[in-house]
Amino acid sequence: MTKTFLWLISFLLILSATVVAYWDKNPSIIILSILFVFLGIVLISILNWKKDLQNLIAIFLLFFLVYLLYSSLIHFGLTSFYGIENIEKDEIYFYTASNDIYIKLKDGYTFWELSAIHKYRETIGAVYWSGLVATVANLYGENSVFAQKISIIFIASLIPVTIYSISRLYFLERESIYISIIYGFFSFVLFLSSIILRDLHVALMFIITIYIVLQRISILNVIILFFVITFSYFLREETGVFMLLFLAIYFIVFINRVVADKYIKYFIYLIFIAIGIAFILNSGYINLFDRMFGNTIERAEELTSTGSMGAVIAKLPFGLNYISLFGFSQIQPFPPSWIFQTSDKGWFGFSYLIAGISWFIGWGFLLYGIVKRKILNRIDFKLVLMLFISLIYLFLMSVLEFNQRRQMAVYPILYLVMVFSYLDITITQRTKIWVGMVIFYLILVLIINYLKL
Repeated sequence: MTKTFLWLISFLLILSATVVAYWDKNPSIIILSILFVFLGIVLISILNWKKDLQNLIAIFLLFFLVYLLYSSLIHFGLTSFYGIENIEKDEIYFYTASNDIYIKLKDGYTFWELSAIHKYRETIGAVYWSGLVATVANLYGENSVFAQKISIIFIASLIPVTIYSISRLYFLERESIYISIIYGFFSFVLFLSSIILRDLHVALMFIITIYIVLQRISILNVIILFFVITFSYFLREETGVFMLLFLAIYFIVFINRVVADKYIKYFIYLIFIAIGIAFILNSGYINLFDRMFGNTIERAEELTSTGSMGAVIAKLPFGLNYISLFGFSQIQPFPPSWIFQTSDKGWFGFSYLIAGISWFIGWGFLLYGIVKRKILNRIDFKLVLMLFISLIYLFLMSVLEFNQRRQMAVYPILYLVMVFSYLDITITQRTKIWVGMVIFYLILVLIINYLKL
């Protein structure tokens, strides 16, 4: 991407931030936008060591602008046309917490003291971050709802950037640009960029971990991984512990390279497994499975009483119901009319539907590549390991709930395999998969409408 494009995007970004600040009557919007743009460029330079720096900055600025415009459209559009504030129940918690943490930071509370507060214990990483944002916002204006959304926009914008960096490990520059732009527009990142939640924080930590693991082993990369995984733990305990599996990939690859004797390898693997089991038991992570099973029972009872598609799945035999839950979780929101029937935001939730349909079609390429093209035999071994870990993660999360915001953290891995499959087949085969998946989706919609589920 040219320098002219960079200057144009920068100008449009500053102009847009100024207009949004005027609408929000909050000058801190401009300050936060400039601050996060600067921080983003610094992080990009550090993580990528100035490789393809111009493209990376251009992608970052492009999506910062896109997500800023999208969020402002949602935020101010809902207020103008629907007369409601664009803030959900979970968002209220994080926004309220940002104000509370801000006050406590002024009173001299440390991170560890804040983490000891019971109501913030499980979300301390996210609420501490929001408290820092609130501190800056209050210096130059006020900690409005949209001021908090600037930090979400910043985090969202870094995800397509990291997608580009991962793609450059395997693909050409032009291909990688397209890959990152497609993900930035047609994934759930666009929809979530306007919502104050911690899910994008988790997703960014996951994708940075993916990027580091796919690179060559080094002490610096291990240090970065420990830092990212630790922060992820403070964002959400379960995902932070689960991400240790990605770190384990580093050790597996290292052992395979330096140890020749297979029995010694097996012995080392057993030691790692024993340490891992001990860590999980001592950390209390095992309680997740108790909560997961309990949540599934409660949800099954609730869905059975609603006469929904979930009720049908809940009545399936044990085993088949979990597999069906996994499949159903990957086509959400479904049926498409759901976003209009259950939300008072009307067409403002349309990006959620677009992302859901796009992801459903992507599964066609993923399965075709794995089954027909044997793509897993021809791609990076570390990528294959992460794919299996990601599928396990998706299965566990689908048992907990259908919402993609919990699952999208590992979507980049599946997306990368989808791209490998897409580029490995002919135009005719691509067209057949596109048409086949669209027809399959329409058939599912017709079946649901016919059964009135």
